[in-house]
Amino acid sequence: RDWSSDVCSSDLNLAMACGLASLHITEKEHLVENAALRGEQLMSKLRALQEKHDVIDEVRGKGLMIAIEFKEPKSLKLKLAWKAIHAMDKGLFPQMIVTPLLQKHRILSQVAAHNSDIVKILPPLIIGEKEIDRFVNAFDDVLGDLGKFPGPLWDFGQNLVKTRSEEHTSELQSRQ
Repeated sequence: RDWSSDVCSSDLNLAMACGLASLHITEKEHLVENAALRGEQLMSKLRALQEKHDVIDEVRGKGLMIAIEFKEPKSLKLKLAWKAIHAMDKGLFPQMIVTPLLQKHRILSQVAAHNSDIVKILPPLIIGEKEIDRFVNAFDDVLGDLGKFPGPLWDFGQNLVKTRSEEHTSELQSRQ
């Protein structure tokens, strides 16, 4: 059976119309150009933070698809926290960035992969300079908190213990 004619003339007309409308808006509002411009602005501002926060290893990306890779810091206090969190689990450090970005600043970001010290950000194509500044300031704040005691390592550990305790209590209750 030839599916190609069925696909083109079936109920996919709405999906095709939506796709064409998306392409039209993308072109009309210059979203590709905005992504290139704003992506460069964002990466430039994040790279400027490398001087202030030696835990940032590299900022890379294309357009608004941006990755921030971290490395072991040089300062003793941060180095101890880095080693402690990596001793627990090699993939936890980026969670110490992503979690407070969401909880404290209401900014959604992602851990790039398991056991990697990379956070990725994928802001909307319509992002402007105001939103870029908001993100960079929030990111700077989160990185600045890494050096505080007890700081995010302590908060993160408390949240893990609390969550595990609640799960354990729930398991015990379900067995009864």
